Amino acid sequence: MMKTVLITGAAKRGGAAIARRIHARGFSVILHCRPSSLTDAESLLKELIAKRADSAVVWPQALNDEMTLPPFTDSIVGVVANASTYIASDLDSFEQRLEEDVQSHVTGHMQLIRLCKHSLIRHKGAVVAITDIHVDRASRGFLTYQIAKGALASAVRALAVDLAPDVRVNAIAPGSLDWPSENTISAERKSQILRSIPLGRTGTFDELASAVEFLLFDATFTTGTTLNVDGGRSSFLE
Repeated sequence: MMKTVLITGAAKRGGAAIARRIHARGFSVILHCRPSSLTDAESLLKELIAKRADSAVVWPQALNDEMTLPPFTDSIVGVVANASTYIASDLDSFEQRLEEDVQSHVTGHMQLIRLCKHSLIRHKGAVVAITDIHVDRASRGFLTYQIAKGALASAVRALAVDLAPDVRVNAIAPGSLDWPSENTISAERKSQILRSIPLGRTGTFDELASAVEFLLFDATFTTGTTLNVDGGRSSFLE
């Protein structure tokens, strides 16, 4: 039977890098995407099946909708909870944003892991969730996003206990990775961010994917932990 890893938010950026890395290791991948990202996901699908036939499938599913059973559920050995929304919020917009952020970051992923639980247990699989270094060091203007990511980090620790010893559950908290292609960050802000990173540069999505690969397959005595992939930024007070 093929061994499959499901990656949420796999259509582009970090999710696509994770999918490529896991696929290159010989696993089949389920490319989850929100319906609006279907074109990007299908482009990645073509790229992957050109390298190995029948090794990937696209699964469009909004995480804030009623969850359907993912394809190839019985072969799933890993879940990467990567999908995320990053929308500004503050105390004045708290009610409008909180439900959507919690649903897309926490509730949707918990429902998905529950659907995959029996396969993960049977295969002694693993879950990796992508959180954020700002869970522990808050930034201004993203109140409900940080609340939701904090809840996801807490869920990782709880699931690591609840699903042990059969399933390992860990998290990665990334810092600044590849700049967005849209010119949404000023040169001044980029310079400020770079000064706050001891390694003096942003990370790459491939470096994020490498960390995910490690926790999924190689860190066999690690569960309930969060690995910071941030160039030392979370440990540095300027």
